[in-house]
Amino acid sequence: MPLPRKRPRAGLSRPALLALLAACRTAGEAPAAPSAPVGAERPDPARRARFQALAAALEEGEDELARAILTGLSARPLGARERELVASAECVLRGRELVRTLELALASEPVPGDGTRYRLVLVARSRATQELRLCLPPCDLKRSRASMDARGIEGLEFESKASEALRELNLAPGVEQRALLLTYELPLGRALGVRERWRMETRSGEIECAGESFPAGHVKVQGCERERLSPLIAAEPSAPGALAERLDGAGVTSARELLELALRIERGERDAALRALAPVLASLARTRPRHIALAEPALRWLTENRDIGLDAAGWARYLAARVTAATQPAAPGGLDLPVRPRDERPAGGAR
Repeated sequence: MPLPRKRPRAGLSRPALLALLAACRTAGEAPAAPSAPVGAERPDPARRARFQALAAALEEGEDELARAILTGLSARPLGARERELVASAECVLRGRELVRTLELALASEPVPGDGTRYRLVLVARSRATQELRLCLPPCDLKRSRASMDARGIEGLEFESKASEALRELNLAPGVEQRALLLTYELPLGRALGVRERWRMETRSGEIECAGESFPAGHVKVQGCERERLSPLIAAEPSAPGALAERLDGAGVTSARELLELALRIERGERDAALRALAPVLASLARTRPRHIALAEPALRWLTENRDIGLDAAGWARYLAARVTAATQPAAPGGLDLPVRPRDERPAGGAR
């Protein structure tokens, strides 16, 4: 059932939110006067401090603290402008609460009967108890693509286009919505493997619930991945430890042999493959650094690290630190080595 289109309370735009924060910081101040009569009401420093704390909590996303401050302010006598600020802050918090109920993700799905074409789909669900309508300005739909040829040469492509998928999205409680964004090709050319990532960057808008409109900012859409391998590559997956075992052997003959092993390691097994490689690279960096140089394209595909190059000792240190970071909490000020690029995580994508 469609939601009512009535909007009795407008959501706050980004400029309006900034104005609210500024107003909260100055609330409680009395206007300057050339000469104040004796006994005139003076500004309340404590109340001003509470509004400044509210502004800081809203700006930092400390919603629980902001609610506690609002509860304290609402229990006290307030002027008309202060009541307006409290109502606006409550509107911001309600919008954030509704946005947190959203589960939005991109998914790449094969077109049946066509090995080169895929559908990019927006999968949306709400955990709210009431129907919602999300209304956002055009978003940026971005794709990054990396291809690897038999020589280990990597090609990188980036593109971005506007999408109105979130211009008006109606969500009933717990009901999944699927919207086709586009149908596209993932060509191989001369590459042995190609990997792409899709992500969507949103802008602030509004979210409607029960006939009221609230600000909607920082709406997150989970990205997705898709990979495709050349028919020249063996179809069966490699075991996670196969690359480490082959690299540690005496008969490594070519970089392509190692690269094909890496390409065949399934995405969910790559962390295990890197754990198996870490002690092998630590040993080879001292005894047979040439083997690590041969494995550089394979390591680059598995880790997506393009900065180390042929530095055998650098790869050994990097893998050791990465494995440690994946198994232990990061120490304050320590080395941050994310297991995937920071900007997106896979959702719904597959080879």
